[in-house]
Amino acid sequence: MNNAANLRRRATHSSVVRFAALTVLTVLASSTLGAQTGPSLPLKYPATPRGVQSDDVGGIHLADPYRWLESVTSPEVHNWLAAQDAVTEMYLSQVPRRAEHADRVRRFALYPKLSAPFGGGERLFFFENSGLENQPALYVQDRRDTPARVLIDPNAFSNDGLIAIVDQSASPDGRYLAYAVSTQGSAWREVRVRDVRSGQDLSDELRGIKDSPLSWTKDERGFFYIRSGGGTAPPANPLAPDGRPRLYYHRVGQKQSDDRLIYEAADHPDWQLHVDVSEDGEYLVIAARSGAGTEAPNRLYFIDLDNPKHPNLGAPLVKLFDTADALYEFVSSDGPLFFIRTTKDAPRARVVAVDINSPDPDHWTTVVRETYDPLIGALRVDDRIIAHRLHDAHSVLELYSFDGGARGVVPLPGPGIGTVAELHGRSEDREFYFTYSSVLQPPSVYRYDLDGKSAIPYRSARPDTALSQYETTQLFYTGKDGTRVPLFITARRGIALDGTHPTLLAGDGAFQVPNTPTYSPLVAAWLETGGVYAVANVRGGGEYGRAWHDAGSGARKQTSVDDFVAAAEFLIDQRYTRRSLLAISGRGNGGLLVGAAMTQRPDLFAATLIDAGLLDMTRFNRFAGGAAWTREYGSPDTPNDLRTMLAYSPLQHVKAGTAYPATLITVGDHDEVFTPVSSYKFAAAMQASQAAQAPVLLRVQQNVGFGPSTPLEKELAIAADRLTFLSSVLHMVR
Repeated sequence: MNNAANLRRRATHSSVVRFAALTVLTVLASSTLGAQTGPSLPLKYPATPRGVQSDDVGGIHLADPYRWLESVTSPEVHNWLAAQDAVTEMYLSQVPRRAEHADRVRRFALYPKLSAPFGGGERLFFFENSGLENQPALYVQDRRDTPARVLIDPNAFSNDGLIAIVDQSASPDGRYLAYAVSTQGSAWREVRVRDVRSGQDLSDELRGIKDSPLSWTKDERGFFYIRSGGGTAPPANPLAPDGRPRLYYHRVGQKQSDDRLIYEAADHPDWQLHVDVSEDGEYLVIAARSGAGTEAPNRLYFIDLDNPKHPNLGAPLVKLFDTADALYEFVSSDGPLFFIRTTKDAPRARVVAVDINSPDPDHWTTVVRETYDPLIGALRVDDRIIAHRLHDAHSVLELYSFDGGARGVVPLPGPGIGTVAELHGRSEDREFYFTYSSVLQPPSVYRYDLDGKSAIPYRSARPDTALSQYETTQLFYTGKDGTRVPLFITARRGIALDGTHPTLLAGDGAFQVPNTPTYSPLVAAWLETGGVYAVANVRGGGEYGRAWHDAGSGARKQTSVDDFVAAAEFLIDQRYTRRSLLAISGRGNGGLLVGAAMTQRPDLFAATLIDAGLLDMTRFNRFAGGAAWTREYGSPDTPNDLRTMLAYSPLQHVKAGTAYPATLITVGDHDEVFTPVSSYKFAAAMQASQAAQAPVLLRVQQNVGFGPSTPLEKELAIAADRLTFLSSVLHMVR
């Protein structure tokens, strides 16, 4: 990482300017842009050399002329990126009211940001950002009746917010807090341990960790974690594939080199591991799955920590469910009785009670039944199971007793429909906390008391963002094959359906992740600017359970694209907007969705926003954790799968001489999840092929990854750039 940063810094401003000025491929004529909204000077793209690289996969010829852009640490790539950024900045700097757009985004981000508290003994921990700090600080309340104090402020680690806390776990009695930090947007983490009473870190420093829970033993002597590859240092190449995960136990105060290897699946290097210690401290529960996604089928194992061999962590591994035929998610335990959320014989999931001494499904007891509304999460609090369901893609919280009896519904804040994003509580308590948001309401934290049966704001009332004149409506449209698909539309109350409204359509549709209504400062600013915001719940997501996902994954991925195109056509047919005012947006897997839609139907859209997109389906499995995505999409190394992916892969669908929508591609240079190379290659191909006078721009943010570590200042800057870009290419004058 440091070498990459140094190389970038050595690309001086003068060399960047010379490079940008001397390389010309395409001239963008500004005459097509509105006189009041577009830049007045033509822009020149940097020259992008085409190589002769090609591959053969089972007789399928794959040309890859921009393969050299995968060498992300090379000076040539750094110079090219700097030149691309210079062109993008030149364009955006000429858009009138750019400063107003930035101010508007910041205003809608200026509210207290609070996380749902989590407990350790009598202590409560939570994150809070009072407004516009780059990173939220971690607070602790030693008791419920004492004031909170700052335990860790990551803003003190770095002046520019490039060091962030990305995971944390309190020991059972709240004596220690293990926390993971990310530097410069990296997906790799360093874990430290803080003594909560003194506020000082211990000597512990753990490395070689990418995405791992930190699960304490009941005696507070240590915790379990997962190393990627088993080493203690990230790979020299930041895009190198992840290594085989290994589960370790760390004893507080000892060196990482003394940590004990607990489990690895040596014969299955593609498995992903997740680990929990039951609240009573009796069991270490291990979930293993061959593929990414928390809803993917998995195996479930456990180790009895009460076994006499526990002091040496040598107790045997028990394979509770060793066939990955369904989801098996550990929720809680009561002695040898495990509460498990599962899709076994329940595609939309249920919670069952399983006696680990007799785990055959014939002996299960259903605690939370399967319904039409998929069960996407469950939490045990005292003698209740809190069930988080989705009803037509928005959150519902229900209560159940252990005998399966329904015990009411948790009232969620109104008005409107929204999303529960966090759900925290402990089996020993009679209360739990959750975070709730909607398109028109920033995330707010609520406390629900099982005895009082009411949800009240935690610490403060929800923030007011002056969006009362807007409303979110859910409609349903018909997909290409006749399927009924949900669509959320947020617009000013009483909007006239006359086809005159700039509209931003978003989607995702992958890994069974639902796309539910949530708040975004960019979307709020877009609404105030006069826009309409729509979210299509295309197949491939988890809005209606496993069948909804399966209908838009693997060999059926084109269905997601067809659903998205149908949503765009619906918005036009219903006269919310017209083609010349319709923009689309997607991030990560959503970037794949909108990239496929715009390359298949470039006539349908006026603008496209792609953030950290998955745009080259022929090589995603060669970088970072991409190998784990083959269960979702198929393997590029298998000819039949490759043929399916080539039918929609955005990069391979870019055709010379085609009039494409105006496009802004944004990416973080340290993104080790959706690696930036496919964005680089897609931008190069689009710029070389664009036959229209609409711009194709690449914005690269330095020291930014895909996860939650991005400094708020950088998040707001890129949001302002997107709003500025849309205001220009859609000729918005407000």
